[in-house]
Amino acid sequence: MLALSLIVVAMAFRGAIVGWLSREPEEDQAAQTVEFPLAVETVQDRYLRYHLIPVTVRVVDPQGRPLGDEPPNVIVTRNGERVETIGHFGDRVKLDYDARQGAWVGNWPPGWNPQPGIYRIEARIEIDPTEWGWATAKSEDEEPEEVAPEGEAWAVAVAEFELVGRAKPELEPGLCVATWEFDYRETFSGPDGSQGDWRKLFDWVEYVGADTFWFRGGLTEPSSEPLTLERPFKQINLDAIPKFGREAHRRGIKFGTWAVAYATYGNQARKPDYDYSLDVSRSTGAVSETDYISLLDERRIQHLAEFFKMVQESEYVDMAGLDYMRTNPGSGGYELAERFAEEMPVELPENWGSMSTAQRQRFVAMKIEEQWRAHQDPEFFEAWNWWRAHLGAKIVRQIIDRSGIQKPTWIFLLSWLHGVQHGQDPVMFTDAGVTMLSPMLYQIWSHEAFDVMVGQWNEYLHDGQVNLVPGDQVDFYWHQETRNPPAPEELYYRIVSAHEKYIGGGRTQGAFWHDICRAASPSNLGPYSGREWALAGAAAFSTVRDNWRVYPLHAELEAPDSAPIASQFTVKVKLQNLTNQPVQGVRISLADTPHMVGVGLKDPPDGELWGEPYKDAGTVPAGGSTEVPVTVRITTSDASRLNETMLALRITWDAGEFAEPVRNELPRMIVLMKYIRGG
Repeated sequence: MLALSLIVVAMAFRGAIVGWLSREPEEDQAAQTVEFPLAVETVQDRYLRYHLIPVTVRVVDPQGRPLGDEPPNVIVTRNGERVETIGHFGDRVKLDYDARQGAWVGNWPPGWNPQPGIYRIEARIEIDPTEWGWATAKSEDEEPEEVAPEGEAWAVAVAEFELVGRAKPELEPGLCVATWEFDYRETFSGPDGSQGDWRKLFDWVEYVGADTFWFRGGLTEPSSEPLTLERPFKQINLDAIPKFGREAHRRGIKFGTWAVAYATYGNQARKPDYDYSLDVSRSTGAVSETDYISLLDERRIQHLAEFFKMVQESEYVDMAGLDYMRTNPGSGGYELAERFAEEMPVELPENWGSMSTAQRQRFVAMKIEEQWRAHQDPEFFEAWNWWRAHLGAKIVRQIIDRSGIQKPTWIFLLSWLHGVQHGQDPVMFTDAGVTMLSPMLYQIWSHEAFDVMVGQWNEYLHDGQVNLVPGDQVDFYWHQETRNPPAPEELYYRIVSAHEKYIGGGRTQGAFWHDICRAASPSNLGPYSGREWALAGAAAFSTVRDNWRVYPLHAELEAPDSAPIASQFTVKVKLQNLTNQPVQGVRISLADTPHMVGVGLKDPPDGELWGEPYKDAGTVPAGGSTEVPVTVRITTSDASRLNETMLALRITWDAGEFAEPVRNELPRMIVLMKYIRGG
């Protein structure tokens, strides 16, 4: 336990005299067994921001007997100011008397993204000054003067601790990721429509300009055989991990695999015998299992640690991730209710001690799902969210420690309120040791709501705290089936907006495009081709990398908003060399999109990937710039897409050894994209 950092008693003597409690009892007080009535302790001297900080306060009488009738007044201060945290508890620490310890105990949650620094826990009680020995010191050379105490007196004890934030891990900027979320399969179609084996996946990775490929490898979903606690993940995807990793490395692409942490799928009877998360009927109180594994199940933590250990030991896998690192959204997780109530200083009913477990779960469910929505007790809901985020971060730390993983790690996050309403927090996860967080920019119900969500992140995070790699999903429905703007353009807007605005005063480290299977499936695309969705992602990647200046060229597109159908028109590509050496072999290709064709462009060599017609731009001199005209034509009208046609130009160049900040290992490709309305 920490030693007391300060012991103070304030007392009024005949007006305004302030005295100090003597550390040595007076002779006529020799029978006393203790010198001071109050002590405050915490377990550690340093805490991270996801920790729930334990507080123990001991109050005794002059004979050293514990006093449990009246709780001490306990606050937390920083720089002399009271610190107000979350929930009902404001700036005071709620304590309960523990007769076994003979002490007052409680926990203090630091809140969301608290300031690092030195904090002081101050405990205060009023005492009877006649029961204690007193003396007032005059100077260092004088003996203490005995004083007859009068008036009111308080004993104050203080313990200090430091709240620290883990420095965000090193991560090179411009990380751009293409994902594959579905099961491994043998056959696939590429972005050009050609059929092939599973290697066609990597044609999409290259087409979108990603330097990294993420695959969902750990999935608890029974298929032909039931899963067990000895074999908790689907085997077909586990077997694909080294195969995908070898091919990715052969193509110069980094490879990562993630596990679905707590969500499961399929027939419940054929799943491993975990402890599953519980939901409670708000009307009847009936308790039922959900498809999510409980955060309290230690076996799942061990299985996820073993998955990470496999990644650490594999030469083919570069990083490991987690999805669904949370309880189920909307309902469930109420098996956590009793532990939550025990650890958090929330207000509970007087009969809590006599309630059954089911009654307690129902009480918490009602507080969270009914009273929160009715704005009757939002503080309880906030406390629940903070505690779940704290618990999730603790679990992640356990996974990292048990696995011994040293490779980069990531977690997918829900985006609304920067994850708060689902018990996720980017600051807590970073403090727990996660390399990067990947907020999901999809399942937002309007463009306006998306902008509100971006503002929430911007107000919460500041530059230098966390590594973010946000991403959007190829899905016409979750882009509100918008044709104005075209849905792929909305995908571009979301990724770039998050990159530029998620972090106050900074930028995200990269982005992800989700996912290859959706781009290859007509059911997800609306009136747009899979290539359009991929090119929109590629253009977003290009903007992210341009903002970090990790490419030797900066490129801009000058094109009209509308153009006559069937008539040719010219657009301009403006190129600027950001380095002190020439960029050679620059080429501008026209990507294959519906209803857009080039005029006067060269045919690609036989067998060249994607087969795009192009125009040579030659060499851009060191520090110089050039303008390249490209003539194109919209072939026909298309009412299904409001006559909006994508113009996408791909800029490539020869390899070179450019100085930092250029990253020479990245795909040498910039994509410029704009929708032009035919009229």
